Amino acid sequence: MDVAILIGGKGTRTKKISKKIPKPFLKINNKSIIERQLEKLKLFKRIFLLSNNKITKYNNSLVNKNIVLIEENKALGNAGCLKNLNKYKPLKDDILIISGDLVFNFDIKKFNKFHKKSKSDITFLVHPNDHIFDSDVLELNAKNKLIKLHRKPHSKKDIGNLCLSGIFIIKKKILKFIKDNKFQDFVKDILPELIKSNIKVYGYNSREFIKDAGTPKRIKEIKKHLKTIKYTKGTLKRKIPAIFLDRDGVINKENSNLHYQNPLEIIDGTFDAVKKINEKGFLSVIITNQPAVAKGFVSINKVEKDHKKLEYLFSTKGSYFDRIYYCPYYPIKGFKGEVKKYKKKSRFRKPNNGMFLKAIKDLNIDTKQSYMIGDRNTDYLAAKKTNIKFLIVGNKFKIKGKKNFKNLKEAINSIL
Repeated sequence: MDVAILIGGKGTRTKKISKKIPKPFLKINNKSIIERQLEKLKLFKRIFLLSNNKITKYNNSLVNKNIVLIEENKALGNAGCLKNLNKYKPLKDDILIISGDLVFNFDIKKFNKFHKKSKSDITFLVHPNDHIFDSDVLELNAKNKLIKLHRKPHSKKDIGNLCLSGIFIIKKKILKFIKDNKFQDFVKDILPELIKSNIKVYGYNSREFIKDAGTPKRIKEIKKHLKTIKYTKGTLKRKIPAIFLDRDGVINKENSNLHYQNPLEIIDGTFDAVKKINEKGFLSVIITNQPAVAKGFVSINKVEKDHKKLEYLFSTKGSYFDRIYYCPYYPIKGFKGEVKKYKKKSRFRKPNNGMFLKAIKDLNIDTKQSYMIGDRNTDYLAAKKTNIKFLIVGNKFKIKGKKNFKNLKEAINSIL
């Protein structure tokens, strides 16, 4: 696989602090962004730097036998510049594209393995973030194939929070869709045409550390993150702790008169609590039973759409969930309108711990440092089976010797 790093941006949002230094060459904690990237990519035999001739004096210091500098005479955008790769033969069939303003720590081999297994033509690395208002969002199906692209600004609030990270893999045949010597944006100008042409587009949903240094505020955040487990254990190769969260009664208010709870009625302090989880480098993972599906009170589509609304809402408040797992099964029969295929026992339904085990496998979670926060005995029993420390929110039940916390914010403050 070849690698192309795009370093020709104008850096207009960071002018106040950059002092005319191109963004990839900005130092964050005594090392430039591009130096950090090249350290993570050192095993690749050929890396293209796609730039413009105005920053030659910076680029020349990077060139060696493994790095090829391609300079454009005019701005061609993050797609137009890729056309220049055709000049280099032989070009690998797969090309890893990386934006030059990213600080990252992710498992490149695993990303490439997913790309190949999916037989994808384009694979975007996507992740939840805390600034969805200026991010393009992908909706994926159960097999992670692209359903719909939502470009910023968004008119809908039920699209989830799987945002483009600025990292993707393309087949070299994609280059033929790019026009010569013309400014083109990949997502705006090229991707819609590719979708019409039935090009296979997938999203690789990663919990790994990828942060863009696009604004002074984000640069400040990155400086903090580089010193925490958020970055140091950011790759899927390393285990990272998680805070598992029940949904109803912990995230959102619970009304005992309702068969299905509205997840958007957020309990006071919850936005701040989830933001603190994110900032401290723990994963935030919702684990929830939703038996109303099996009982016929709500459709599975409604639950999934509500979870997308929930993800979107939290991102607008500066926080995010790394994953949401839910169980629609319920074994007891006798409800009018019940859905037969969901009326059965399941290892995923709490107090069983199937959802926990799946999350641990998917996200490579360090269970010894993790916590479960819930409001029912079933939450406690599932956490106990998984050997995860447990905290109680609310007063639905008590455990001798354990404190009942008023809400999620109070519980999080006690451990972080």
